[in-house]
Amino acid sequence: MYCKAQNYASFSRMKLLTFLFSLLFVSLTLNAAPTPLSELEKQLKEEGLKGWVHGATEPLNLYVFTHREPGDFFSHREFPLIPGNEVVSRTLQSLKRHDQVILKGNFLANQAPINHIWVSHIDLINAYESPTPAPEPYPYKADLPEDLFSHKEIFAKVHAVVNDGKVLVIEYKDAVVPVIVGNPAMAKGLYRNDKVRLKIEVRDFPSKPTHISLDLQAKDPVLVTDRMVDWHGKTGAVEGPLVLFPKSPQVSFNVFAIQVADEMGILREFTLVNFEDSNVFEQIREKLQKLWDSETKGIENGRNKLINRNIQIKATGVFNVVDPGQANPQVLLTGPESIKLITN
Repeated sequence: MYCKAQNYASFSRMKLLTFLFSLLFVSLTLNAAPTPLSELEKQLKEEGLKGWVHGATEPLNLYVFTHREPGDFFSHREFPLIPGNEVVSRTLQSLKRHDQVILKGNFLANQAPINHIWVSHIDLINAYESPTPAPEPYPYKADLPEDLFSHKEIFAKVHAVVNDGKVLVIEYKDAVVPVIVGNPAMAKGLYRNDKVRLKIEVRDFPSKPTHISLDLQAKDPVLVTDRMVDWHGKTGAVEGPLVLFPKSPQVSFNVFAIQVADEMGILREFTLVNFEDSNVFEQIREKLQKLWDSETKGIENGRNKLINRNIQIKATGVFNVVDPGQANPQVLLTGPESIKLITN
């Protein structure tokens, strides 16, 4: 069944990107030089800067904007947004992930290790409407900063490494939290979805959204407890509830995954794919869609995804982690038979 595991494990990044772009129907221009920040700020001050909402979390007062390089889908930067007036603040509260917007303003001179955009005006160009709407608004469980005040040590999952390691963005419970690293070398080699133990201090400023700093005086301020890249190329199985990432402006079809929770409640989603044969990949997606559609009573809003608690599956294949910023680890499947429904 796994005679091609070695081929899967050595699947090059170029082949992976080329395959994905054939599915996404967008052009590929690798290694394009990023647009200088001075040019982006010129656009902000004049005609406006176009992009997409990466995240909009009103309860946590966290709003992030994505700018993608023209012709290079995988080259993008994220910028936190600071409302410049009450009108912008109300507009930000109404936005959601994948909404296309145009911003006017400027980069904030706050000496932060990641550029923030001070927004004087914002227009919604295209509102994203999910083809599979969530059953109800997402109820955030994390209560920040209160949940962190009593902790000097936390366990979390890496969401992103920003600005050469000056900022580490983590997922703590169900909140996305920026971490000021202090020593960028400590974030070197981290992959998205790495599980980490952090020694922390809650920062007084800014008060919203909550920021924390690494406690550089503590022993091992950053300790990786499970490194995602160590899974790469290994054959294995994962099981858990079926997850659906509805198609979006970035992906032209529904993407399915399995959610795996550890004993501490840290969650990973493993995307289910096949990169060798697009017909086989379509058969896999068709099987998963039928499973999803067979039971709709257990569907929950998972913030940026949907989770079907009543559909528990097991997927066997080869784990694939080819890039530090890869959104989710993948399970490379040989075919639909690699997926089994778990029955009670």
